[in-house]
Amino acid sequence: MKLCGVLLLVLVAVPALCQFPPDNWEFPDRRIENNEDLREVQCRHTCKDVKALKRRMREMESRVLALEDAAQAPPTGLLKMLQLEGRIRELEQLLLKSNKPSKLQEVVKPRKDHGTTADTHVSASCAELKDNGYTESGTYTIDPDDLDYGVEPFQVFCDMTSDNDTGITVVGHDSEERMLVNGWETAGSYEKDISYYGASMEQIAALIKASKSCRQFLKYECFSSAIHGRILDLDVTYASWESRQGEKMDYWAGASPGSGKCACGETGTCDKANPRCNCDVNDKRWRADEGYLTDKATLPVSRLNFGDTGHEWEQGYHTLGKLECTGY
Repeated sequence: MKLCGVLLLVLVAVPALCQFPPDNWEFPDRRIENNEDLREVQCRHTCKDVKALKRRMREMESRVLALEDAAQAPPTGLLKMLQLEGRIRELEQLLLKSNKPSKLQEVVKPRKDHGTTADTHVSASCAELKDNGYTESGTYTIDPDDLDYGVEPFQVFCDMTSDNDTGITVVGHDSEERMLVNGWETAGSYEKDISYYGASMEQIAALIKASKSCRQFLKYECFSSAIHGRILDLDVTYASWESRQGEKMDYWAGASPGSGKCACGETGTCDKANPRCNCDVNDKRWRADEGYLTDKATLPVSRLNFGDTGHEWEQGYHTLGKLECTGY
């Protein structure tokens, strides 16, 4: 208010000064004869003062504008808070974008859990996917123990056509082709570690636990190469497979766990009435022992071991199928 009063006073005073000289002004240098002479003298004596006043007015106007800007600007703390709120809004937008379904979560469906619907999740198996309407065979992402805990989701092949009633979860590995065994005489001296595609052993174990049943095909073709033998009246196991825990198993595919036999030994149908396996005949003729391993507690196969192929006429071939799991 004071500043506005000063400005008003200046605006009124300046025109007055330009029109009427003070009574005590003297004009020693010139004789005033008419009004024009009076105006000239007035201008000469007041122009400097007018210019000074105008300059002062401009300075005061600048200060007023600066004060108005300062009054309108938020305090420093408030400004920082507004900047922080803006950053939070940006982060919220990024979070919303990141929560859009990704390719990994394209197969999210509600779980059927004892008649209640749980939170959405990646399906536990191919069987569950098929129950939820997915009928095309291909690669899918599954999570056997749900998104909130346990192992990370991983990719598997889902066979949706071989069984009309369910989807089959298939996990492949690097040793599926028929492989030669030759030049390894000592029992178990040939070792073949199995590496599974796209999944750790922990993830596969979670799949097996979440499945109703699992199986894996195993076959050994032998020519004068035994699975079981005797040396100095001692039983020797030349060929064996190891569980996911790394334990050597004493039975072959198609037989019961702990039986120490092959499938034919369980049914009493082995060649030449051998009590355990066809290959145990150990003659110069191609024979084979094969079947499915089905014990969920030990699947999948982590290693294959063979021997009794040290002589030039002794050899064998092993074939290990993919892990297949159904149900949930």
